[in-house]
Amino acid sequence: MIDPKLEFKLKKAGADSVVSPNFIGALRMASEMIRPTAVDFLDNMLRSKQSNLRIHEIAVSEKSSFVGKKISEAGIKDKFGLLILGAKQKAGEIEFNPSHSQAFTEGMTLIVMGEVDDIARAKKAFQH
Repeated sequence: MIDPKLEFKLKKAGADSVVSPNFIGALRMASEMIRPTAVDFLDNMLRSKQSNLRIHEIAVSEKSSFVGKKISEAGIKDKFGLLILGAKQKAGEIEFNPSHSQAFTEGMTLIVMGEVDDIARAKKAFQH
């Protein structure tokens, strides 16, 4: 999408989100200037053939045994080797670096970083 004025129309027509290549390119250029090492780290992490480290999302189902438990009680780092970067409630904003005292809720989505296999194991655990 080139014209930012079209975003409203596209969403009204049913689009969940709208991608603007110009906007993304501008953000990328600004990020390269402001924090080049962080950008380089993310690029290398996501494209590395030597490591399976990724950033992914995990949905907390209503059946999950984690519902009601605090992040600190769940042992996500110990059990799965994952780092929780953020959490989003069903209809809320993303909370970056959520507090260890925050409880998991049904419908919450976690943003995690870890090895691909560990993420897959955690996804299964959060569904039951």
